[in-house]
Amino acid sequence: MVFFDPANQQVIKLLGGAGKAGFGWTIDIDSEELWILRPGGLAESLRRFALAEEYFPTGLDLHALATDGSFLLLQQPFIVGENPTSPQLADWMHQRGWKPFVPPTRHDMLATQTWRCGDVIATDVRPENAILAEVDGQIYPFDFILRRTAL
Repeated sequence: MVFFDPANQQVIKLLGGAGKAGFGWTIDIDSEELWILRPGGLAESLRRFALAEEYFPTGLDLHALATDGSFLLLQQPFIVGENPTSPQLADWMHQRGWKPFVPPTRHDMLATQTWRCGDVIATDVRPENAILAEVDGQIYPFDFILRRTAL
């Protein structure tokens, strides 16, 4: 669930284990050696968000974590802008050293929206998951799914 906090110009994201995606989607490999997406747990989510902030800094911050681990509350600055075009996003990824990557998978998103930079994989790389900011003309991804992997 995503909320807007206008007083602080923040986007608040509430993640929990009860939903379809758990604490967000995780890249994994199934028993047939095919890449899949599966609901991730709390620890996987924290690693994924830390990795996303390392490679695509947006100001994402851990705001709260339930003491029983049942939910996670994240916040990040609200960025005014519009989604980049597919060519703009692809060019931006290339400029940062990312290359398109097609893992062995039956999942269309993994086959068409995955990029690799060294040992890091990013998928769900599409214009709808990024903002081209009005203020500085930079692209800010906000929902790519990342994993450091030796896969």
